[in-house]
Amino acid sequence: MPNRQEWVIALVLSVSHGAQHFFSRLIPPLIPVLVITLGMPLWKFGLLVSVYSLGAGFGQTPMGILSDRHDRRYILPPGLAVLSFGYIVFGLAPSLGGGLPSLALAGHTFGGPFLVMNVAMAVSGVGASVTHPTGYPLISENVSPERKGRALGMWGSAAKVGDAAAPALIAVLILVLAWNQILLGLGVIGLAYSALLFVALGSDQVETRPPEHASRAAERDEAERVDIWSADKRVFLYPMLVILVFFITRMIATKGVNTFVPAFIVDVYGYSLHAFGLTLAPESFANFYFSALLLTAAVVQLATGALTDRWDHRTVLLGFLVVTTLALGLLSFVTLGPLLLLVVLLVVGGGLWGLNPARDALISDITPAEREGRTFGYLWTAAQIFGALSPVFIGYIAGVSGIQDSFKYLALSTAAAAVAIALLYSKQVYVDAEAVEPAGAMD
Repeated sequence: MPNRQEWVIALVLSVSHGAQHFFSRLIPPLIPVLVITLGMPLWKFGLLVSVYSLGAGFGQTPMGILSDRHDRRYILPPGLAVLSFGYIVFGLAPSLGGGLPSLALAGHTFGGPFLVMNVAMAVSGVGASVTHPTGYPLISENVSPERKGRALGMWGSAAKVGDAAAPALIAVLILVLAWNQILLGLGVIGLAYSALLFVALGSDQVETRPPEHASRAAERDEAERVDIWSADKRVFLYPMLVILVFFITRMIATKGVNTFVPAFIVDVYGYSLHAFGLTLAPESFANFYFSALLLTAAVVQLATGALTDRWDHRTVLLGFLVVTTLALGLLSFVTLGPLLLLVVLLVVGGGLWGLNPARDALISDITPAEREGRTFGYLWTAAQIFGALSPVFIGYIAGVSGIQDSFKYLALSTAAAAVAIALLYSKQVYVDAEAVEPAGAMD
């Protein structure tokens, strides 16, 4: 395939990744408005984000199985359409749920509109779960190996651009439209985009079907395969368990930041901007700061690739996690001025997501080639499910002791992730496979 055509395909797929992340980030920027409009406590909005995360987490494993068996053109665009449709249902929730009975559970009452919102978030989460299981193999099928790394860089960066675009657009639209009008309009646009993507993936230049027969060029004879479960557990099992702890604890922080940073800025600082006869309300101001945080994550993630090629992956991860922990701790203990607040938020964004290339490279190094796909899938499913608890927990702490105090727990989660990565320096936990093979430890 010509070089130019590969980049076009990589761009199309990257845009789909950015679109999925854009829709995934629509609710957190609206939380400050929804709290006032709907009069519900903060933890309930955290629950909505958790429901979305659970849908996305549980959906990834079955979507991965489908992606390996069926034409991905019939999985990725329809999945994004389901994601968009969920937001249409969310926007209609006050009308759709108005006649539904309330649900009493554990001393709390959940009204009909709120129940519809939860259903909408579950639907959207399942729709979002198609992106990773289909996107990575589509890139592998359509981009040559010598350009695959850069294509994956575009793919990952597009996700953070989508993350950043959502709060920025909400900050503008909320000045002229009601929250439900915004979600309805964007949901319809998402349906239209899904149809366009379906057409684009139908091009003769794009291979969307999985290989009919697995290539045997890289396969080893069954008798020579390494049994990772009976081999030295420091080669795969122990380090992967440690990385699982890292995945889960870091996901608690990323979910908390994604969900509550706008509300944190509004509640703790309440900054507004007056210039050229215009007034930027605290909600819009907060979302612009949040957008800057996510854009920084996109830029740093691209730059980290160079560090990953030159430094020990564990060292890169540990450095990012330590810096992030300090920045989150500062936010939880100190009240900052507008400029310093922006700087610290940018450090949080770059620290939380900038480590992704080193993370993926480390996992790839540890994992046997024949188990790499499953390993990534299992890690993401576990991280999404456990991370889904974070918005509810942080929202509850925020309601009890204040949202600034709740950020201490986000700092603790990144500190725990740093401890997990530090364990990989111990030879009792992790050794490279080549270090034990000569001694016969893996026979």
